[in-house]
Amino acid sequence: MTANALIVGYGNPLRGDDGVGQAVARAFANEAAIDGVDAIACHQLTPELAERFAAAARVVLIDAAAGRAAGRVSVTPLHPAPAPASTLGHHVEPSQLLHMAQRLYGRSPEAYLVTVGASSLELGEGLSAPVTAALPEVFATVRRLALKRPPGA
Repeated sequence: MTANALIVGYGNPLRGDDGVGQAVARAFANEAAIDGVDAIACHQLTPELAERFAAAARVVLIDAAAGRAAGRVSVTPLHPAPAPASTLGHHVEPSQLLHMAQRLYGRSPEAYLVTVGASSLELGEGLSAPVTAALPEVFATVRRLALKRPPGA
């Protein structure tokens, strides 16, 4: 059975704003009101997620972004791309997971990466004020993408 959407938030919650992806995914995992949407919070993307990607119609990933204005929310459509042979390891990029899902399970979902500009990635728990202020926009963006209906549906 194909789920409507899979939300995957990743990052390290012990490194300040790097925990924004996990915080958002946990909030969606605790929200029982969205039928057909599953959410995962994890430290990093791993090859084991390829099966979950293939089972979803749509994947929305959330991560912090260094070098961007703190709290700025951006959306990037993702497409499958193989990993360079010399760099394949346990940690993979979102586009590589989409490629693995296609190769291993015969399908790759529609996918988006939602990034939030990080103010601090230093050791410490909790999100900075700019990232905390951006959370309503992040939640609305992820919800819109997760619930997006295909054309003609």
